[in-house]
This record gives sequence, C-alpha cells and structure tokens, in this order.
Amino acid sequence: MHRIPFFLLLAAALAETQAVAIAQGTVTFNLEPFFNGTNYSESGVWFRVHIPVSGQPYHDYMVIAPGSGIANVPTNSTPYMFFIRQYNSYNYVLLSLTNGGAFGLARVDLADPIAPSYTNLPISFIGYRIDGSSVTNTFVTPGGGANYFVSYQFSPDFGSGLLSVKIDAPRWAMDNLVWVPEPGTWALLVIGVGTLGYVRFRRSKR
Repeated sequence: MHRIPFFLLLAAALAETQAVAIAQGTVTFNLEPFFNGTNYSESGVWFRVHIPVSGQPYHDYMVIAPGSGIANVPTNSTPYMFFIRQYNSYNYVLLSLTNGGAFGLARVDLADPIAPSYTNLPISFIGYRIDGSSVTNTFVTPGGGANYFVSYQFSPDFGSGLLSVKIDAPRWAMDNLVWVPEPGTWALLVIGVGTLGYVRFRRSKR
C-alpha cells in the first residue's frame, strides 16, 4: 500500500479550498432599493442597458422596486429588478461578471413586471460563450392573472463557459439570479503540478 505524498495532499487541499471560494453567488437586488439607472453591479455581476442600433440615443432604465404587494406590480417579500422598453424598442440588458471572467447561470426568479399578468410573457436569455457560440433559454411567465415570481432552472448549456448574457424581452422582473464562476486557473495548475510530482515520486520508488 502506497502512502500519498504530502505535496499531493496539499494540492488536493488547495483545490478544495478554491472550490469553496468559487461557490455559487446569488444576486438578490437587496443592496440598493429604489435604484434607477443604466449600470448596476452586485455580488460580482454587472448589469448594463445596451443600445445596439446607432443613432438611437434614448434608452430605458433598470429599476429596483422594494418588495411589496402594491397593485400593478408583482408581489414579493424582497426588492427585485425590472426593465420595461418604453423609449427604445432596440435596447436590452446585458449581464457579465465585473472581472470579465467566464461563468454559468443556474437559476432565476422571473415575473411579468405588470401585474396581474393576463398573458404569457416570454423572457429569453441568450448566452455568448467563450468559443464564439451562443445558447438560448426562453422562460414563459404563467399569465392567467399571475402577480407572483416563478423560479426557473437554466439548461446545462448555461452551466459554464459564458462571457455575457443578453436578456431579450419587452419587459421583465427578476430576483435571486444564481450564478457560478469558472474554476480558477491557479487551482488547476496546483493540481497539475501535484499530479506530476506524484508520478515522479512513484517512479523513483520502483
């Protein structure tokens, strides 16, 4: 029976520490109630209003509403963000990490910001990946007079490798966006060096 060398145990411990450090984060929109603007960041995620058509200077704003059960807005116990296209039919919200790194999306709570909602509202998330490809998840709010948030799970394609995500819908309300960062390259390097050292250690004992 071979003992595992200390340096390999250290590499595993460092890798485990890094895994804990990169655990998923949740954007709750609780930090700035009553926010109204075109740029917002929280928990390492950056949201910004993007205008893709030149010559269109007007844009709409992202707004964080306080949690409430006020008429004509979704009922929620905590603040949430909403966006409604009113002045520019071309703009949309783009999200990415504040450090420019790759990430994945796991779950999000969505609602129609105009409640009660009597029609289904498709809300599309278009993810732009490191390799230049894109993936899309479209979630549809229930309608039927709904005035509440529904939790939606992203597909495995959204689990990693995203550089940015476009939220494409005429309007939406969002809360509790769960995201997952990519593993740090330094941890992978530590594992690789530790494994190489272990292989050389085993060979030297033969």
